[in-house]
Amino acid sequence: MPLKAKLILLTLLPLLIVTISISWISIYQAKTLGQKEVEIFRDNLIKSRESALKDSVDLALDAISYVYNDPDALEAEAKAEVKAILTRLRYGSDGYFFAYDETGTNLVHPILPELVGQNLLHIQDEEGDFLIEQLLHQAKTGGGFHQYLWQKPSTGETVPKLSYAAWLEKWDWMIGTGLYIEDVSLEVANMQAAINNNIETTFFSIVVILVVTVAVIIVLTLAINLHEHRVADKNLKELAHKTVMFQEDEKKHLARELHDGINQLLVSSKCHLELLGHKLEDDALKVHLDKSQHSLMTAINEVRHISHQLRPSALDDIGLEAALTTLLQDFRSHSGIEIETLFDTQKGKLKSEAATTLYRVAQESLNNIEKHAHANKVTIILQQMGNMLQLMIRDDGVGFKARGSQGGRQGIGLRNMRERVEFIGGDFELMSEPGFGTEIIVLLNLDGLVYG
Repeated sequence: MPLKAKLILLTLLPLLIVTISISWISIYQAKTLGQKEVEIFRDNLIKSRESALKDSVDLALDAISYVYNDPDALEAEAKAEVKAILTRLRYGSDGYFFAYDETGTNLVHPILPELVGQNLLHIQDEEGDFLIEQLLHQAKTGGGFHQYLWQKPSTGETVPKLSYAAWLEKWDWMIGTGLYIEDVSLEVANMQAAINNNIETTFFSIVVILVVTVAVIIVLTLAINLHEHRVADKNLKELAHKTVMFQEDEKKHLARELHDGINQLLVSSKCHLELLGHKLEDDALKVHLDKSQHSLMTAINEVRHISHQLRPSALDDIGLEAALTTLLQDFRSHSGIEIETLFDTQKGKLKSEAATTLYRVAQESLNNIEKHAHANKVTIILQQMGNMLQLMIRDDGVGFKARGSQGGRQGIGLRNMRERVEFIGGDFELMSEPGFGTEIIVLLNLDGLVYG
């Protein structure tokens, strides 16, 4: 796995684990709290309905109390009057009162009068609940509530109903009333939906924030990685350039030592041998002396060649054009390839770094042409155009298939040329096609590269 991918993974993995854990805990707690809130809300609604029912039954008891508690009234007449009062008592659109005796026989039912006189003790709702039996039980134990399913008069639908029943001990009657509570279920469902919607919104928000955070982290990681890569690449190029320039300085020093030191000693030795030869009369000794002079001359030429290859003295003493002229003369002499040159520059000596770079580009190009191009002619152009200096090297050789948008090939020599030119702020371009030769162009901005 690439280092960049490892860095991103190591950054994102803890974030994802922590975010998922916190999100799960938050959503779980939100659901738990929401469920508790729904239960509390439902209980409060039911309690409010229960309070209203008990108050209604108390009002009904108050309405019949003057008859029920009249000691002078006949029981049959009192019962008939109480039934009439309960039948007339109504509230709301569906509120009414009912009455049953202890056996479960209906005594009062304003909505369904056909039930009056029927024993409903064993009547069940759709869920099998013996509702009259349960209401009688609640009433006999001091009054209480019971939920069941019953038909709503205003709509004809069977809906949940909550009833409260009280006991008239003197007559063994159960009096009660009820409220249809389907609206409670609706309100509870609406509240549950709102809570679920909030949880979904929270979850979606967390996901969006997580995605945005992950994207930002990835972008920042890639940007930092790219920046560090560029910095490292820049530092590496600077180090490579410093190394190359250090090598150039060492070559320059070594070339000077060979030219001014060893070469001068060899020349001096040759002069002494020549003086000695004029004084010798023995022909046999002269033969050996001539051989020594020849060997010394060979050594002198070899030292000069090595010194020139390391770094031509003309590059530092006279300038780039002179060094290139000498380089081209040597190239023509040992390669036999025709050379065409055009030098058109203005006064002003290039600084050592720029002159060395252009010279090494020309030297490396000529070496490549001699080894690979099979060329018959090489054209070298060094011309100044305003504040720009252009070096162009063209051959009519076999060429090659260049790779890259600017013709850059992956050869070490070509890559080194490009890096050296680009490091001093120049542009390097290579163009080549099989059968059409090769052309190398170097373009330098002379600002800061010319001595005043």
